[in-house]
Amino acid sequence: MTNSDLSPALSLVISEVVNWCSQRPFRSPALDPSSILDVPDWSHDSEPFEPWVEKKYDSYSRAISWINETRAELLKEARIETLDAVGALSKCRLLIYWPLETVHDGASEAGSMGFYDLNDAPPWDTWFLYADHAIFCCIPEFAISRAQGGIDGNPVACIEWADWSRLARIES
Repeated sequence: MTNSDLSPALSLVISEVVNWCSQRPFRSPALDPSSILDVPDWSHDSEPFEPWVEKKYDSYSRAISWINETRAELLKEARIETLDAVGALSKCRLLIYWPLETVHDGASEAGSMGFYDLNDAPPWDTWFLYADHAIFCCIPEFAISRAQGGIDGNPVACIEWADWSRLARIES
């Protein structure tokens, strides 16, 4: 995959993820989307299931937009130059996470030595796109083995590696 295969906006945000993750610990409080993702758990007494699911999907979409905007602003304020997209793509792997497919058992968290959380979520610092009800994450080289440990320990298929060409298909 080359830089020309992705839109300039997506290339830029991937570069920003790589730069951010190379300089800060994961789950940075500055990018914490918890307040945006705060949708009460569903119950039979609350509301029909489908509207609740749509609220969850919408919260992930809004959270990732906010994370991308905030990360870009913070990098700009710190005067940190972003890598070119080709350089960024060579320093990470694409991971896809389906947040409503988890079993909340902690297996991925344990298998990854804390890279994933109890809900199988990768660190929000790595999130850059929400599409097809999935969160697309850019995992830096130094975290790939921990991420793989969580995938290996996960009993459901809610996290997986993908080829960067998947993004080109989404953008078309």
